[in-house]
Amino acid sequence: MVYLTEMHKITILQMIGYGDRTRTQAEVLRLFQEKYPELPPKSQGTKLVVMLMLEENPHMSSRQTASALNISHSSILRVLTEN
Repeated sequence: MVYLTEMHKITILQMIGYGDRTRTQAEVLRLFQEKYPELPPKSQGTKLVVMLMLEENPHMSSRQTASALNISHSSILRVLTEN
């Protein structure tokens, strides 16, 4: 498994944005893969974005995380089970 450096994590958070200027998960993954084409494919990227979101917001529920990333609740639970 490829681990993200602090700079990668910061880049993802900057790409996500904040407030009313946030991007969807798909937009963040596309931008991140354009910037770092040598890193994991999209499916691994999705897992990394979910894990990063939960690492940065440990008290956020799985439903809130799903809503914030615009992915299904079952996808969040799957990532949590695998990791």
